[in-house]
Amino acid sequence: MEKTGNTEKIKYDFETAANLEVFMPNLKDWYRVTSREFRAFTGKRRVNSVEHLGNVYLYNTNKLADLKLHPHGVIASHNWKSVRRPGD
Repeated sequence: MEKTGNTEKIKYDFETAANLEVFMPNLKDWYRVTSREFRAFTGKRRVNSVEHLGNVYLYNTNKLADLKLHPHGVIASHNWKSVRRPGD
């Protein structure tokens, strides 16, 4: 049987074993997250208390997220509904 689903190796452009945190604006504090959530978060991110300005990817993919389509401070997902076309 052929393999389906998550067959591509996820790229990480940061140390995955580090202390990965994201800033939650509604809670006004930093929270520790997994490396998959960290790489897909559209808000402020830091690695070992140092701000991280790297790429933002769609959750669980290697596709770069278009930050114009995703609100600030959420995890960018490939099934995000655009506000530009709410009927889709």
